[in-house]
Amino acid sequence: MKLSVAVIALNEEKSLAKCLDSIKDLTDDIVVVDSGSGDKTVAIAMKFGARVFERRFDNYAGQKNFAVSKTSNEWILSLDGDEEISPKLFEEIKNIPESTEFDGFSIPRKNIILGKFIKYTRWQPELDRHIWLWKKGKGKWAGEIHEEVTVAGAVGKLKEPKIHYQYETVSLFVAMMNRYSQYDSEKRVKKGERFSFLRLIFDPLYNFVVRYFYRLGFLDGWRGFVLSYMMAIYHIEIWVKIWQKRR
Repeated sequence: MKLSVAVIALNEEKSLAKCLDSIKDLTDDIVVVDSGSGDKTVAIAMKFGARVFERRFDNYAGQKNFAVSKTSNEWILSLDGDEEISPKLFEEIKNIPESTEFDGFSIPRKNIILGKFIKYTRWQPELDRHIWLWKKGKGKWAGEIHEEVTVAGAVGKLKEPKIHYQYETVSLFVAMMNRYSQYDSEKRVKKGERFSFLRLIFDPLYNFVVRYFYRLGFLDGWRGFVLSYMMAIYHIEIWVKIWQKRR
């Protein structure tokens, strides 16, 4: 399998070396798209022999499709700058036969949040399984927020995970909530959704119950409670911002 790796990054000097080190022996074509880093991200990418492109960020799908457009091999593996592939996933990808019947593969993802692997709380690797490996020309990123790859063809499943190191602190998680709730509320207003007091109450409560109880968040200890609580707040933010935009 002739593979290119497409990476998007912004101020990832803490994580990018780990990301690129995990895939450097898997490919001869690494593309890194930077959106204005003020740290050593670009220098680290160049140290690993990546081809680096600068692009102003518009949305995640746009950024990732641009990265894919700059690749040169038949297959694409998409990563963020704060992700890496596990050694077992490295071997699994390496052993995919050239004659595979599939045009894409979904991969589970392990999320390291607040310094620990979150096994439950709706961050289970299998619940965070998406298509991150596909044949170029057969797949494309879609969606301004919570973007996904759609593949025109058969999709197989890989067993081993990639690893996502995200939100080392509560402050970083809150910043994410503010950013994503802005995107989410704008998208809903464009679709014609109106403010709903009932959903302002129901959505956060439902989200907390699903994460903390149904998805066994309590087994993640205090992190499970904090993450369930903050995701409830996230849904409050969305509806308050919809109200503000509709005024």
